Amino acid sequence: MKNRYIVDNKITNEFVEAYTKTTYRIVGNNKHSAIKPCHWLEQKLMTGRDNRNCYKGVFGIQSHRCLQNSPSMPFCNHQCVFCWRDIELGSLGGDFSVEPDEPKELVDEMFRHHRDIIENHLPLRRYLDNYEIMLDILNYMLLHNNTENINSLPKTLHVSKNKIERAFNLLKNQQFLTASDNSLRNYRVDNEISCCIDSREEVETLIQRELTTPDEIMQAHGEAMNPNHAAISLDGEPLLYPNISGLVEEFRNRDMTTFIVSNGTLPKVINNMDSLPSQLYVTLPAPNENLYKKVCRPMVKHGWQNLIETLDLLDSLSCRTLVRLTAVKNLNINEELIREYVNLVEKANPHFFEIKGFTLQAKALLISERMKEKKPLQYYFPDYDYLEKIALKFEEIGNFSLIYTNEASRDFLFAVNWDKNTNPKITQP
Repeated sequence: MKNRYIVDNKITNEFVEAYTKTTYRIVGNNKHSAIKPCHWLEQKLMTGRDNRNCYKGVFGIQSHRCLQNSPSMPFCNHQCVFCWRDIELGSLGGDFSVEPDEPKELVDEMFRHHRDIIENHLPLRRYLDNYEIMLDILNYMLLHNNTENINSLPKTLHVSKNKIERAFNLLKNQQFLTASDNSLRNYRVDNEISCCIDSREEVETLIQRELTTPDEIMQAHGEAMNPNHAAISLDGEPLLYPNISGLVEEFRNRDMTTFIVSNGTLPKVINNMDSLPSQLYVTLPAPNENLYKKVCRPMVKHGWQNLIETLDLLDSLSCRTLVRLTAVKNLNINEELIREYVNLVEKANPHFFEIKGFTLQAKALLISERMKEKKPLQYYFPDYDYLEKIALKFEEIGNFSLIYTNEASRDFLFAVNWDKNTNPKITQP
């Protein structure tokens, strides 16, 4: 059946327009590549500090200098039920079916679009204003000893609701504000602050000490204009891009580290790459073939066998390797499955193993529909406490050392073929 989004082996403008209504930027003449700033990039621009960085910070990756991209945005040979991408309408099949753009042209365009986003859509003024709004909110709530929410403050402070929400959420995340009731809508200043601070000057001292300063915000924004890491993981299966090795080399020529996140179905591509990434992630979505087919709904023959072949390759590769379990509660993770996973990871012997809770947002909200089950979304959602218990069982059964956790991302990192006492930070491209 023909896809209306591909005409004469070219991706149509209709498809591009559907994506650019969001924060995607389609790059390249043949429109098969994209970039998109992630949530954590903006979080880092707000403060410039490491406590607003994503889980990749353990590897030395700074979110505000990370270029999240894909050279094969619309092409994937899986239809994973947990995928947050638009696989219903945004996927153009499991084969790379258009003429590929050259790596240098792609990276040039990625940089151009990235800098335009930072300069014009995530502008410095926004985050300097956010700093002042945080001062105003905290000072007002201290002076009036009020319980407030994002609906009550805009009129009082004469600031738009969007701006209030951005600043308010950051103050909540920093635990400067505490919920005053079970609705989690109304907040008051935390007692440890309200008992000791009573002036705007002291509020500013507190925020500068614990959260951010204008100088740090300006520094982060300036650094963001020059990315030093490429996360080749945004959309689709990146190894489908015919010149993935050249893309890695192009980033390396610019002194950038690279991560590739792959579904592991293309072992021959990995084996033939002249330039491997700084770190290769392989998703292990199930411990056996039957569950793999249920979770990934592959559009490729022998997908499970190819994944196993990829796992068998890892120990021979010259780059760092990581096997990732994207965990979905009541589907591909429970205590009974741990031993099967451990056997696969031990045999693959990657440098790292990671359990990461799947992201319940965007199109992943369709998981019940994709599973053809009438279950509430929370049925599938593994919270941090649940995953922590699973992670401790993995550590016990697999004898892998749990070396890092990130509660915000529900991420658990284990050292496998790695000295647990050695810093996992990447020091060179």
